[in-house]
Amino acid sequence: MKRLHNIDSLKFLCAVLVIFLHVHTPYQEYILPLTRCAVPCFLVISGYLVFTEDKVRLEGHLKRSINKMLQIFVWSTLLFAAVKFLFAFKDNDFSFLTLKSLGEFVLLNENPFGFHLWYIGAYLYVLIIVYFAVKYDRLRYIWWSVPFLLLLDLCLGKYSLVLWHKEFPYIWVRNFLCVGLPYFSIGMLLKRWKEQILGINRLHILALGGVILFSLTSITENRLLVEFHANATRDHYISSTFLAISLFILFLSITQTRTNILSSLGEKDSLYIYIFHPLFIMFFSTVNKYLPDLWRDVYLYGAPVIVLVATVLFSKSLRFLHIIK
Repeated sequence: MKRLHNIDSLKFLCAVLVIFLHVHTPYQEYILPLTRCAVPCFLVISGYLVFTEDKVRLEGHLKRSINKMLQIFVWSTLLFAAVKFLFAFKDNDFSFLTLKSLGEFVLLNENPFGFHLWYIGAYLYVLIIVYFAVKYDRLRYIWWSVPFLLLLDLCLGKYSLVLWHKEFPYIWVRNFLCVGLPYFSIGMLLKRWKEQILGINRLHILALGGVILFSLTSITENRLLVEFHANATRDHYISSTFLAISLFILFLSITQTRTNILSSLGEKDSLYIYIFHPLFIMFFSTVNKYLPDLWRDVYLYGAPVIVLVATVLFSKSLRFLHIIK
């Protein structure tokens, strides 16, 4: 399949947004509503790249993706388990090893060893579900479920305090069912309607307008919920879905016939940036107290960029040593 360099560039942007989402800075709360679209956008990209109208080919794509993600799921979990146990022995704290955490790991993708690895487990579950849906000609049922699953996410998540005056555990909806399946399905549907979408006049302008509009509405949602003391812990706003779709269509509408540094990083390193970046967040939070005040001041505001650079260099070092592909 022809390489989509524009989508590779978007993958790198999403990886950067994830780092800005996870690294604490003085300005983090102001950009959080915008960074929340990164994971949905990753899933939209995945659904778009996997989907084809040819059932046999689609089953083949899904099988290969399942095998690849299963390997990534295993080694990433083992890697962060080793780190988790290292700190557990140091602090004599093994409270994360409970039957409840095991159940949440299996049923809701809440990985007890790495907070961010829920996405890897959720994506693996989605691939398996979609594979069997395709195999038994039930894919349309998943597509029909998309608005209901997104609505369930909002009702039990970000707008739970507004609707029910209480918060529910966010992992009830931040999982394969309410995040993975709907956004992956949106990506598949966008691929199915690719010709119609790309045929829209001045698509790039409309998509850019959508990115600007839904960025503003995301910030507005956040401000209103905070103002009315109803800003639940859950990540996604109503606008997050439309922002992710607009951002994806914007990059889809951009013609990029050759690779560049951003698309190369997106193609080869975006997934590894996602997996490895918490290691460097932990590393810098540990060593910073031993470093000069000037460095700590620089890190306070430049932490996302510093973590990004360190993670990319680490990823490329592992590839140079043939540890990763």
